Amino acid sequence: MYNFSETSKKRLKTCHKDIQAICNELIKYYDFSVIEGHRTLKQQQEHYINKRSKLDGIVKKSKHQSNPSMAIDIMPYKKGTNAFSGLVQDAHRFYYMMGLVKHISLKLKEEGKISHNVRFGLDWDSDDIYTDQSFHDLPHIEIY
Repeated sequence: MYNFSETSKKRLKTCHKDIQAICNELIKYYDFSVIEGHRTLKQQQEHYINKRSKLDGIVKKSKHQSNPSMAIDIMPYKKGTNAFSGLVQDAHRFYYMMGLVKHISLKLKEEGKISHNVRFGLDWDSDDIYTDQSFHDLPHIEIY
């Protein structure tokens, strides 16, 4: 079993309880870091300006801006590696991790432990086709 760093714990606490439940289950089986939970307007605008988000935070708000956050960004963790290297093998780590998240979220919802559905920035329309979107946000999970 893996454990969250203090930084990941702090970021996770800014998220909706359903996201917390999913992540607390995932950490039992897979090591990952929480990149971001709740975002301020300033943070959202920085992501938009740097083309890491399609949402400006004013006209189009991010689920990260709600309180608690209805979105989280996570990344696979393995000491000495870079999940954002640009190598296809490292991108595969996100797909593997999100497959685990999908399984865990479906199981927790079936058990009545969470009440929301989950969607991913690597498959916005949840059709298991990853080539039919123009914006790939591999670390992103949101509930609806």
